Amino acid sequence: MGLFSKPKSTPALELGAVGERAAKKHLKAQGYKILESNYRCSLGELDLVATKGEFLVFVEVKTRTQQDPLLQMTKTKVERLRKLGLFYLEEKGIRDLQPRFDVIAVTKDGAKLGLEHLENAF
Repeated sequence: MGLFSKPKSTPALELGAVGERAAKKHLKAQGYKILESNYRCSLGELDLVATKGEFLVFVEVKTRTQQDPLLQMTKTKVERLRKLGLFYLEEKGIRDLQPRFDVIAVTKDGAKLGLEHLENAF
């Protein structure tokens, strides 16, 4: 791979992209404003950052074909996401919005997508 080559897409990356597109569409339909997609910093990545009312919502999107996507939310993952959220608030100087952590679980079965939105998941 050359210096400016795009990384190759894998089935897992493609599945994740499908889930994130579905999550964005769902959030927008529910009145959320998407501020960031795939925000990255030294601590890791936030899938989506959105606002709705007085909330700044950090959204973890989990997409799977076989098992329940929520099974992927481990204690370690939750702790890392909380640290990422606090870092984001500090970096952006956001003090007037209440942070909230949501999980959107997307299940893909062939061409059919199922979506479950857990507000204030942790």
